[in-house]
Amino acid sequence: MCVGCGAIQPPPPDPDPFVILGLDRRYHIDDKHIEEQWRAISRKVHPDRFAGQSAVMRRMSLQWTAAINSARRDLRDPDRRARQLASGDPNPPETRQAPTDPAFLEMVFDLQMGAEDDPVHTREQATQMQDRERARLNDIFTTWEAGNGDLGEVEQILGRIRYLQTAISQTTDG
Repeated sequence: MCVGCGAIQPPPPDPDPFVILGLDRRYHIDDKHIEEQWRAISRKVHPDRFAGQSAVMRRMSLQWTAAINSARRDLRDPDRRARQLASGDPNPPETRQAPTDPAFLEMVFDLQMGAEDDPVHTREQATQMQDRERARLNDIFTTWEAGNGDLGEVEQILGRIRYLQTAISQTTDG
């Protein structure tokens, strides 16, 4: 909103979800805090508040609503939030690149082969592996938020988590 006249301003052309919701750039954010920020901003820019305004004001209200809803979606999902912090884009890369660690790929292959014979055990193994990857991700962000380390490994870890999630879902799709 314009400080002087109170008119709604257009959202940034390439909105950063942390900026849109006025949150610190952190991985460890409480979902409740994300919701509080989303609600506060939503109240200010909701289209119902601009129903009697000009078409331009109504359009900007809709653009802001889309931007804050997108920011909320991106920041509530820990994987999207991690990717946003590491790369500036919450969406997975389109390249469909496999994790480059051959040992990891071999473990996933073994999991997929074992899923036919023992889906329960395979799901447990894959879930444990995924939990370890999530713990690594948490450690990386804890270190980064303390002002140390970098986020160079995040995308690779997120790729492994996606592979393991697929392995887990294959054991439950029956």
